[in-house]
Amino acid sequence: MRLLPLASVLALSACVRGGAASTTDAPSCEYSIAPPAPGSWILHVDARFERTAGERFVAPEAGEGIRQVSLVDDGTTRPLGQRDGAWLAPPCRGRCTLRYDVDLAAVAAGCHRMDCMHRVGEAFIGSAAIWMLRPEPMSGAIVRVTLQGGDSSRFATGLRRDPRGGYVMRSRELGEASYTAFGDLRPARVDVPGGGALDVVALGPPVAMGDAAAIAWVRDAATCVARLYGRFPAEATVFVVPVSGADEVVFGRVLSLAGGSVALLVGSETPASAEHGDWVVVHELSHLGTPSFVGEGHWLEEGLATYYEPVLRERAGWMREEDLWKHFVSQMPRGVHRQGEPPSLEERDDIDSTYWGGALFAFLADVRIRSASRGQRSLDDVLRSSLARLGDATHEATLADFIRVAGEATGSGAFGEVYSHFAMGGEPVDLDGIWRSLGVVQQPDGTVTMRDDAPLASVRRGIATGHQD
Repeated sequence: MRLLPLASVLALSACVRGGAASTTDAPSCEYSIAPPAPGSWILHVDARFERTAGERFVAPEAGEGIRQVSLVDDGTTRPLGQRDGAWLAPPCRGRCTLRYDVDLAAVAAGCHRMDCMHRVGEAFIGSAAIWMLRPEPMSGAIVRVTLQGGDSSRFATGLRRDPRGGYVMRSRELGEASYTAFGDLRPARVDVPGGGALDVVALGPPVAMGDAAAIAWVRDAATCVARLYGRFPAEATVFVVPVSGADEVVFGRVLSLAGGSVALLVGSETPASAEHGDWVVVHELSHLGTPSFVGEGHWLEEGLATYYEPVLRERAGWMREEDLWKHFVSQMPRGVHRQGEPPSLEERDDIDSTYWGGALFAFLADVRIRSASRGQRSLDDVLRSSLARLGDATHEATLADFIRVAGEATGSGAFGEVYSHFAMGGEPVDLDGIWRSLGVVQQPDGTVTMRDDAPLASVRRGIATGHQD
């Protein structure tokens, strides 16, 4: 989150191809917004468009929430007509300004997804793209948002900061335009031990543990992740959103490509004592350390987070090593390729394949890398190298990029071999044999014990401790 002084400019700058935003030749879309005052949920927007090709302007998910759309020309305003779900501004080829209002309450009433628009007490949270009336097509435009008027303390966002002042994203990032909130907000800046910081924003009534404990929970989860990378891997804003009546973290979602943001739906009755038993917060924050794979690799993004979440909590002392392996023994079979399924994880989109197929791949790759290097390299090295070379979750990468970096980081083709044989080829996995080799022994009562005389016992210990053995 960035809470700027009232006179500052919030620029949501977007829609360029690749690296830093540039307005030299690219089309541009600039949004000046005034956050709603207390008692009102009307967001006022002035939108300026240059070199955009379209005459049609749309806000697909805002529904009936877009109101009073007018074309501003030489100080005069002319209401725009609507046809086939779009507002028409024929003179808008080249340069024009539209002025409109967004009724956030009306938008939320028509939305049923967290990243659309959601009301929480006296605040609203949703993707920044929801309230952007934009040309169709956008044609690689650069998008900026400026805060002009209103109370800046009633606005918070995870959008990427533009070095020129404000925020920046590309048009292709609209699908992951970061979480943004308006209304009564309680922000805090949190330093993460080991390096890095997070903005934490609480919305709605405080959860049972109180704001201070909720913020500490996020900080401790971030510390788990920071231990893997040596620092917290990304700038991000974490929104704590209460869910009435629940007593646990019921949901988490990351929107990161246009700037790191995490929404955590925390049960209103969740006690602080639940922190070490929860998996959601560490899972979501761990996503921020890996690049975003656009159009591919969703199973790898989720698989890495699913694998590392319990590993990082065990390394932090939040769970016993026996419980870590009990968890993996019970859950890893969900990721095994089943007869009749496509062999490639890329072709399967069910929950088990995405989360546990991806986690099983990460586990197999970790074991193979540690075995091949005699404990001198691991999947930890792959993730650290990926962060250094490919960037965090606000950066795009391809699976080919990640495989190349994995090979360079480990000095072997172990990662690529597991990718080719298991992730793409659906190669059978003898999990029982792997557990025996690691020295993980399943007991009749469902618990596990560990044998240090097993062939790969040192690999097991390395995974659990994060150290070379």
